[in-house]
Amino acid sequence: MISHPVEGAILALQKRALDTCDTYQLDRIDRALDELLRNPCDDSTPAEHRARSAMGHAYEVLERRKMIAPSISLGVLSSEHGAVDQGYPLIEIHEWLRAEPGIPQSQRVVLQALARGDDAETLATRQGLPLLRARERVSRARKQARQLWAASVQAA
Repeated sequence: MISHPVEGAILALQKRALDTCDTYQLDRIDRALDELLRNPCDDSTPAEHRARSAMGHAYEVLERRKMIAPSISLGVLSSEHGAVDQGYPLIEIHEWLRAEPGIPQSQRVVLQALARGDDAETLATRQGLPLLRARERVSRARKQARQLWAASVQAA
């Protein structure tokens, strides 16, 4: 059961909380209420002394918190840019190649191989083609892809 002095201190702090919009004060009041509710049966001191004491202890706790983890302005953070994942553009290209309906399957295979890091020599060997023919296929596939990419960027 809550003693009368603790109840009076709680009511006083709740009234203070309703009267303020300051988050620091609300944090202080919240910590003070926690302290009061940790020992609700203590009736050794009057309500106003208990409320003042709890608010003082809450102030000390919040000041220690500031020393441990100082707060910074969010304006400082908004000017910083995060690191860009170096592999993201490649993933985007792979996904576009997979989903683009305007690329014929023969050119899609060539473009996906190029996106994986293969070159015309590797494609010629893998497909059993002369090197000049493989280079021609690469050139045509790239030209088609550039046109489709430009059209998709304009549409977006």
